[in-house]
Amino acid sequence: MRLQALLTGIALLVAAPTVSTAPAQAAADGCAPGVRSDFNGDGRSDAVVGDPSATVAGHAEAGRIVVLYGDADGRVGEGARDVLWQGEAGVAGVAEPGDRFGSALAVADLDCDDDTDVVVGVPGEDLGVVDAGQVQVLWGGAAGLAIGEGSTQYTQASFGQVAAAGDQFGFAVDAVEDVGQGGTPDPDAYALAIGVPGAVVSGHDDAGAIAVRAAYDGGTESFWITADTPGIGGVAEAGDRFGAAVSCTYLAGSGETIDCAVGVPGEDVGTRKDAGDVILVRDIYYADELVGTSLGQNAPGVPGVAEAGDRYGRSLDTVRVGGTSRIAVGVPGEDVGKDKNAGMVQLFSSDTHVVHAGVGLTQDTAGVADSAQPGDTFGDEVAWIAPGLADTKTRLAVGAPGENTSAGTDAGLVQVFPMGGLASDVVWTQGSPGVPGAAHAGDRFGDSLGMVAGATERVLLVGVPDDTAVAGGMVDVIPFGGGAPRAWVPGGAIPVAGASRFGATIGTVSGGTE
Repeated sequence: MRLQALLTGIALLVAAPTVSTAPAQAAADGCAPGVRSDFNGDGRSDAVVGDPSATVAGHAEAGRIVVLYGDADGRVGEGARDVLWQGEAGVAGVAEPGDRFGSALAVADLDCDDDTDVVVGVPGEDLGVVDAGQVQVLWGGAAGLAIGEGSTQYTQASFGQVAAAGDQFGFAVDAVEDVGQGGTPDPDAYALAIGVPGAVVSGHDDAGAIAVRAAYDGGTESFWITADTPGIGGVAEAGDRFGAAVSCTYLAGSGETIDCAVGVPGEDVGTRKDAGDVILVRDIYYADELVGTSLGQNAPGVPGVAEAGDRYGRSLDTVRVGGTSRIAVGVPGEDVGKDKNAGMVQLFSSDTHVVHAGVGLTQDTAGVADSAQPGDTFGDEVAWIAPGLADTKTRLAVGAPGENTSAGTDAGLVQVFPMGGLASDVVWTQGSPGVPGAAHAGDRFGDSLGMVAGATERVLLVGVPDDTAVAGGMVDVIPFGGGAPRAWVPGGAIPVAGASRFGATIGTVSGGTE
């Protein structure tokens, strides 16, 4: 269902790497504070997990999502469960082969009614042409997600575009609630960003685009942004896949504009194929004033050098805590020394309107656990963990699903790094004490990551959709601040017969301050 891309309550903050001359303004109003991952408004913490490869009503890879509601014990997602797909409950459409409903998930209370809503990417949806893609917003309510109110659908036509085969509209999604009203909270204020990495631009296949819908002051505006859009500063090229990842928020100190960090992992840098890039697109409310800035490895002040196959921008996540904004860029194809595809994460931070490039974090960074090895793909997934409850540190979880451990090739691991003390990282595998399951070759532990900051519990969710011992996949649940790890496994308490890759996507809801 929802959340991979965005969390409610976490204001993802990214500023441009130049000083802005815009005057400081009042902070944006937000939806009423409360439990940030609460689909039915009962004050308990819910979660959502995607299985986009699942067979539904005999249709292979139609896809579905599993909603895990909280209950009186205070733990995230340990109450009633529900399974949703296209055509079930209030979800529009019909399950069809290859739709891949749930391939991307984002979460925000878009209508400020205290019930969390979910944005679902359906990049395989056919709209007269194959894999044109679609996005659905599933509305929260007292009866549960997508019950009592029909979903809202978006396609290329919603943005004045014509659907084309292979667009993959909805490959990535992100959402931000109640942005920049500067006065009375607007119950319909939000920004929705949709990655369309397969879009043809100026005749170039898979050049890519993002579609942005901004609602405020009783109206809406829609934008279709590509590398060729005036002000972005790039050039659309075949295979760039602009929009393969996207993360958006309003800029610190502004409260009236939205910025989006856009992953372009297929970007060629000179002759270096698929080196990748990240473009920070500022002020998306103003189509005639868009400004794009590269945060790539060849940008001024960014350590490292763009190399063929880096796939810089394959994953993205951002967080704002206490006036400081952070962005993590996954670079799973980065070679570390002679270790090919060992992987890296490039860190940025901002406390005003200036983005500062931080360390290029690898498993060979001084003091951190483990070491870089060929094929680790460290940085294939990244997820910020904002402080909450008794925990005062901002942390970053990094997935390395290609990590070889004593259990075998591609067993996978996850490292969690506290900011301000990277050498105090903690390594998690399925062989760690108390973690359910057992590590095996090919498990690819950490293939997806999520974080839910609930009312009484904060948990890191680690997807293991290819677990070799659990048919159909699983999600390991690792609490912060006490409590034993547990697992969500299809079957039994989770009534999902025929799961395919349960845990391939995870809804993330965190608690960064706005």
